[in-house]
Amino acid sequence: MKKTLAIVIAIVALASFTACGFAKQTGKYGAETFKGVITSIDTAKSELVIKNEAGTEKTIGVDATMISTLKVGEMVKATLNAEGTKATKVKQVVAKVAKAKK
Repeated sequence: MKKTLAIVIAIVALASFTACGFAKQTGKYGAETFKGVITSIDTAKSELVIKNEAGTEKTIGVDATMISTLKVGEMVKATLNAEGTKATKVKQVVAKVAKAKK
């Protein structure tokens, strides 16, 4: 009986650790973020496509009021909903310029 209980506990623990490994990457406060350059904007569908530095493109739904302030070619950081399909916030990111040595 003790051996069976130990095996069951080991299986449950292993399953728990495995599930943690497959969890979505999240930002500082639990929301997923996606940073990149806007490659296209579809105002009819209220969607934009963002391409990150690795070359991965993601189509994201946005609020109609948000989409009117965005432009193709802008570097942005989008905070996404739990499903990762709609932006709760899109913020323009200004590229940092390296300081010149004197």
